[in-house]
This record gives sequence, structure tokens and C-alpha cells, in this order.
Amino acid sequence: RVHHLTAILAQGLKAIGLKVEQENFFDTLTLNTGANTAKLHDQARAQQINLRVVDAERLGLSLDETTSQADVETLWALLADGQTLPDFAALAASVVSTIPAALLRQSPILSHPVFNRYHSETELMRYLRKLADKDLALDRTMIPLGSCTMKLNAASEMIPVTWAEFGALHPFAPAAQSAGYQQLTDELEAMLCAATGYDAISLQPNAGSQGEYAGLLAIRAYHQSRGEDRRDICLIPSSAHGTNPATANMAGMRVVVTACDARGNVDIE
Repeated sequence: RVHHLTAILAQGLKAIGLKVEQENFFDTLTLNTGANTAKLHDQARAQQINLRVVDAERLGLSLDETTSQADVETLWALLADGQTLPDFAALAASVVSTIPAALLRQSPILSHPVFNRYHSETELMRYLRKLADKDLALDRTMIPLGSCTMKLNAASEMIPVTWAEFGALHPFAPAAQSAGYQQLTDELEAMLCAATGYDAISLQPNAGSQGEYAGLLAIRAYHQSRGEDRRDICLIPSSAHGTNPATANMAGMRVVVTACDARGNVDIE
């Protein structure tokens, strides 16, 4: 559905004289709009539409599961500069996929018995619970391994992320449209600085593995700033998460594995 709508959008844009750069695409298009690019961005924002800023002469469009026929026609009207809009129904009946055949899946999908074994909500719930019982969870024990911090969040902290003000904010939204989000991060950084005594705090990167990498790069840079380049050994327990030695290696450090006892503790002997 998403690709079909994008193909309809692309054909309509070509019909009103715009150049779509991609011959093959799934849900994203880049248009060569030339000298009109800045004006089109202004007109779009006036209608509460954000177009992706590519450069001074090009802009981008992306569709998703929430996109409707009305959205496509709105984009045509925005970009048509007064021209007659294409016939959506006619294009919908005629456009074909632009995805190359070599990229299309040839093997069967959803063929595992699990996809057709459960025929009621209760059966499916019980199956999901059976899977959950095989995993660690905070309601049963601590989760000792891994670099992601999601396991540490309280339920009360998870509620706000369901709000549209958080979840519906696009990563590429202009800064002026995310001032409240920026205020939250600025205040959190200030509180963390007050609590730790650090001069500055960064909330990036978001992934735990990337955080490890950023931290080790900072440590390496600190040693180098003090003329102690030789301090490049990173001690890592044999029970550590696999990202730990990989991160140290990527940061240009030498990994020395330390032994652990039967309980996973570092063996200081």
C-alpha cells in the first residue's frame, strides 16, 4: 500500500512537470524543484506540512502507513502551482511497482506453523506468555547483561513516550517545531551536571553500544591530551556483553580479557 501510494504520487508529480530523481523507490522521493525550492518550503509550512530539506534546489517527500489519498492530493496541489491536478483514481488503476524484480522476495512468507496455529486471542496470548517465560524480566530478577538502558526505566517514565507530542515528532522536524522537546533535554542535561559535577552532559548517542564507543573515545582523547598515549589497554571481563570488546577495538584500544568466577564476577586472583 505504501509503495503503491508513492508510485501514484510520483506519476502525478511527473504529470505536473516536476522531475522525480529516482527511477526505483519504495516510499521516498527526491524532487528537483530548482529556484522554487525555498518558496515551496514556505508554502508547505504555511499548510503545516514539512518537506525534507535536501539542498537549495531539491526537496524530499516520504509516505508511510498513515498516508491517505487526501494527503497525496494535498501534496499535488501544493506543488502544482495552479495546474490541474492528476486523476488519482486513473493513476491508481494504471501505476505499477517500481521495485526491481531482483529485490522482490521469491521465497514463501509466513510459512512457519506458528503463523496459522493460533485462531483465537486467548490462544495467541498464551503463546506470547510462553515465549515471555523463556526470557529474563524485571518482575522476576535483575537483568545483568546488555548495554541498553530501556530495562532500567520505571513504568511511570514509559507512559509519556506514548504521547503524540513525543512519539509523533519526526526526527527531521525543524528545531522551531520541537522547542519543548529541546527544553526537556536541556533541563535534564543541567540536572545531570548538577548531580555529577560534570561541566557538560551529552544525551547522545541513543544506543547503549554507541554510548560505549563515545565513552571510550572520550577516555582515549583524555589520555592523549595528557601525553599518555601508551594507556590504551581496556580490561574486559570474560562475562561481558559482546559489544564491549568490539567497542574497545573500534576505539583503537587493546583488549585484555580478565577471568571470571563461576558466578560471573571478575576473578581478582
